[in-house]
Amino acid sequence: MIVPPRLIVQRAQKSSSDKGRQVRINGVRAKNAINGVRVIIASSYFYSDPVYSGCYHDRQIIQTACSMEKSPIARFYGELKRRKVLRVGAVYAVVSWVVVEIASVMFPELLLPDWSVRLVIALLVIGFPVALVLAWAFELKPEGIRPDPGIVADPADPSPAKEEDIALPPKEGFDSVAVLPFLNLSNDPDNEYFSDGISEELLNRLCKLPQLTVASRTSSFSFKGKDVDMGTVAGQLGVDAILEGSVRRSGDRVRISAQLIDGRSDRHLWSENYDRELTDVFAVQDEIAKNIVDALELSLTPAQRQLIRREETTTNIDAYDFYLRGRYFVERGDVDTGQKMFENAIEVDADYALAWAGAADCHSWRCMWYEVSPESKKMADECSLKALQLAPGLAEAHASRGYALTANGKYADAEVAFNTAIDLDPQLYEAHYYAGRAYFSQGKMREAADAFKQANAVRPDDPTSAALRCTALRTLGDETELAVAGKRCIEIFERHLALNPDDALAWSRAAVDLVLFGDSEKGLEYADRAYKLKPEFCCYNVACAYVLAGKTDRALELLEQHARKGAVQKDWLARDSDWDAVRDDPRFKAIEEIVG
Repeated sequence: MIVPPRLIVQRAQKSSSDKGRQVRINGVRAKNAINGVRVIIASSYFYSDPVYSGCYHDRQIIQTACSMEKSPIARFYGELKRRKVLRVGAVYAVVSWVVVEIASVMFPELLLPDWSVRLVIALLVIGFPVALVLAWAFELKPEGIRPDPGIVADPADPSPAKEEDIALPPKEGFDSVAVLPFLNLSNDPDNEYFSDGISEELLNRLCKLPQLTVASRTSSFSFKGKDVDMGTVAGQLGVDAILEGSVRRSGDRVRISAQLIDGRSDRHLWSENYDRELTDVFAVQDEIAKNIVDALELSLTPAQRQLIRREETTTNIDAYDFYLRGRYFVERGDVDTGQKMFENAIEVDADYALAWAGAADCHSWRCMWYEVSPESKKMADECSLKALQLAPGLAEAHASRGYALTANGKYADAEVAFNTAIDLDPQLYEAHYYAGRAYFSQGKMREAADAFKQANAVRPDDPTSAALRCTALRTLGDETELAVAGKRCIEIFERHLALNPDDALAWSRAAVDLVLFGDSEKGLEYADRAYKLKPEFCCYNVACAYVLAGKTDRALELLEQHARKGAVQKDWLARDSDWDAVRDDPRFKAIEEIVG
């Protein structure tokens, strides 16, 4: 069900039933009874889908409504309370009274001059405004006294606040965060892989918490090297808080600086510097993750605390260094170099389970996107099995095993591996996503749609899982659910492509959805753009867009080209409903024979 955009503001009686009730808008909790004004908001689209229920998509409306919340005097009074100025004043007055009483009794007994008591009173009076000013300007935190960067509007200024100056009401907590790529401050620019790796490790740890929505790596890293203020970043990523920092590596030492910033007020929630031996980098990551959780005031179960303090499967810093290099290259699409780095890590530490899993994923990835070769399938199987033997309690090892089993067509065993990974870590995106692909390849479309839905719940800004869910729903013939999922999918693609204009795979998948939902002209334009960026990587999706648009000749030409490279998966092609209209075409049957 889709509710049309509307904003209704009506007077309401303050009652116990209204007091404290909450509405939730784009991750922002706000009172629905504000100074006697009840705000009923529905904007953009409201999804009845359980994963997205209660999520409205227009931050602007709640900002406008909240701007009616308080008068300038009330806002100033609220700022006095927030900065604890009133509390400091009250405590100062009480302490001053006690000091004066003691001086009045003790000074005469000590034979001090009569004017000495008056001097004490005068000094206390002079110190009162000084104490208030200091209370206004500084915050007392566990790490010491820090400046308070919050800004309060001038109550004497009657001019209306600008849209960007309107503050949201204080939240009870934070429920979304983005981890920006840490700056590489090392003398060697080639150490960028290390700073990126630290950022990704922290992002992955925070992703394990279901009560916290974490912007995906792709979205967060789109701001790398850009000079953008934190408010803009938070707005574009739709998060409450931003984690940023820097890494300086020199010899066997590393300095990591991290700071957590409120994306709405630009106020520092927490910051810390860590000067450690390089071998202590694992402990530093644990400390940072714990401090972020504490700063965001999240309540964790013992199991969740253990998840963010993941036990490392190596203590060898050289092996870890190669592992980070491998991740760095794989994220940039250089699977061959990434695989080599994982193999180097294994040479240094043959018991490094994550390195074995990384190598297995490279072989499985090659089967999925480039060439389904017997050698790649064999290596994916062997490496993933080794990772599982070394670390049977590691969710990533089970997910990697499931991925390799899928590449080898052993779907029943793959399902068991994915389910085990999800039991160990319910927030592991890869387990849900690749389970969806395994279900799809078997024709289990309902299970596939549900798995892609869960993957998208873990990463709400991920276009891939959203797009494949639409494909599964279309194959099922579930038009009602497809209409809702499709509209949301296109919105995700628009935001993603605005941040990542060079993502060829995203362009190609967006092309399929646009054609599917009636905009063939724009869809084919997207398809052509994707093909120009990376033809070998998105050829299959581009072909799907063309066949859905009725351009059969071009679609079959691209599909045959991709099939002759050994890059088309037989089971996937057999289940993909995009090709239903041409399955009886002799040219398509010839391609099926090529695929095998």
